[in-house]
Amino acid sequence: MNLQKLLSLLIAVLLIGTSCSDSDDNNEYLTYDVTINLAYPTGYTPVENTNITLVNTTSTTTYTGKTNASGEATFKVAAGIYNVSATESRAIDGNSFLLNGNQTFTVGSNWISSTPVTLTLTASEKGGIIIKELYTGGCQKDDGSGKFINDAYVVLYNNSDIELKLENVALGTTIPYNFTSSNKYYTDGKLSYEAEGWIPAGTAIWYFNNTVSIAAGKQIVIALKNAVDNTKTYSNSINFANSEYYCTYDILGQFTNVTVYPSPSTEIPSSHRLSAAIYGAGNAWAISIVSPTFFIFTTKGTTPIAFASNANNRDDYFGSTTSISLKVPTDWILDGVEVKGQGVDGLKRLTPTVDAGHVAMIGGFGYSIYRNVDKEATEAIESNAGKLVYNYSLGTTDKAEGSTDPSGIDAEASIKKGAHIKYKDTNNSTNDFHQRIKASLKD
Repeated sequence: MNLQKLLSLLIAVLLIGTSCSDSDDNNEYLTYDVTINLAYPTGYTPVENTNITLVNTTSTTTYTGKTNASGEATFKVAAGIYNVSATESRAIDGNSFLLNGNQTFTVGSNWISSTPVTLTLTASEKGGIIIKELYTGGCQKDDGSGKFINDAYVVLYNNSDIELKLENVALGTTIPYNFTSSNKYYTDGKLSYEAEGWIPAGTAIWYFNNTVSIAAGKQIVIALKNAVDNTKTYSNSINFANSEYYCTYDILGQFTNVTVYPSPSTEIPSSHRLSAAIYGAGNAWAISIVSPTFFIFTTKGTTPIAFASNANNRDDYFGSTTSISLKVPTDWILDGVEVKGQGVDGLKRLTPTVDAGHVAMIGGFGYSIYRNVDKEATEAIESNAGKLVYNYSLGTTDKAEGSTDPSGIDAEASIKKGAHIKYKDTNNSTNDFHQRIKASLKD
């Protein structure tokens, strides 16, 4: 055998050996081809360059890719359990629509690379009234004896360029109330009410007694508990004694827990009190302090009290009065956010149409869930020149599962300088929100 043939033989052997070691002998380095195929709602066709994100639920390794013209993207990943999500916005007939999808799948030794994972997208119209901030976790008591948890609030914001009216608008939270609670609504890994097009609102809903107008780029604060100056008792808490604020207060007295609902501050006008439509048992509205969901909706063609009073619109969760919920149609919901506790796993309660993700929160230290700034849209507003404050420092990336606003814009400081902030609104709270180390009402 001449030298040239010998060298060729050696090279072939080396190539065969290398191929075997990559696929057979080093299992920890095995990778699998995973193709994600986006399934669009009726009336929508696939487009190129839609972002798809895969996250390994154990290692948090993240893979991102863009779809081809057929709505597919292929990834090369290691074995594991993955969460896949996609968000796309479209303009149709002058309106903005969002397409969202989120699901989990497992890649292992029996994986068939030729079979794509179908991610079903749901469409929702992008509304102008959004949840800017949610604060439910409470704060530390001055004497270090524990948490004060009865100072919750929400901030609603007009993210559009025109004045919007809140007419027949109500507030709700899902049942189960906590992210880690058992959830009978899951069947074969999916929420049963997703296909039926509704979200369960537990215990009661709160509604405005009159039409409320919010100017473009403006907000309203709603005290959800203890609508008084709580700083007189706990300095770390919130002062709700403000004539511009709103509050939830059951004037009929069905919610009898005075620890949660003392008489509101006289600074808050009586016209700013939201009323309760109660259909479940309990002496107070049950919103979680560790992992709440919160959503706002409008009752189309009826009033909130009429809708809640109709027994046909109710669902009995566990077969008891404490678990009755109201079936709120998904297409009535203006905005929603889902929160999970720190370091826990659980089951989502809001469907992808309402919120395709979730955001982590540490309770009891005055932290809030605050919406991220849409940097490009905010900087594009000419009147914002010289008014935007950068180097945002109130995120919690130094905490476990902490987060911050990737825009780097300090929204509250910018607003004080007269800026008009545009917030991200993709119906995915993983992208849209972060954990703020200080509630904005304490700024």
